[in-house]
Amino acid sequence: MRTWFGCRLFRPTPWLAMVTFGALIVLPATAWSQSAVKPGEVKTASSGSNAGPLDGRQFRAGITRDDADEDERNRPLEDRLMFADGKFSSEICRRYNFKEAPYWVRVKGDQVHFLAELTSPTDGKMVWKGTIRGDVLQGTMRWTKKRWYWTIDTEHVIRGRLEKGSGPS
Repeated sequence: MRTWFGCRLFRPTPWLAMVTFGALIVLPATAWSQSAVKPGEVKTASSGSNAGPLDGRQFRAGITRDDADEDERNRPLEDRLMFADGKFSSEICRRYNFKEAPYWVRVKGDQVHFLAELTSPTDGKMVWKGTIRGDVLQGTMRWTKKRWYWTIDTEHVIRGRLEKGSGPS
């Protein structure tokens, strides 16, 4: 009889490994999806439109690569991030065929956490995650583009402020 960690009473089986892996992956994802507001859904009594909880807000944001040197961090790429009709978009990403996409929201205290995945037929996908507290947005954007000869996979840091007159603060 084979032993595992010196114990003759327990022999791991493939199904046990699969169940354990599933519990570690599926349960946290289920908790996120059940606590998040569905795309375009507002938790109010009057719902019938495609309005989202962040709709009308626009943020001026600076974007830098996560591994950028100090010089690059002092010169971030300027962008405008927009929430409208239950969808999220980036002004710069529109130039590269990234389509606006539904965003998900979770409110925790005075913080609003959001998540959106933009895709482009030519330039891959971008997953945007962020936290909004008052007029300040902080988050990350991960851009991946798979090719047969190499894959782009870069993490970016986002810091932004709500534009004046663009929705509630």
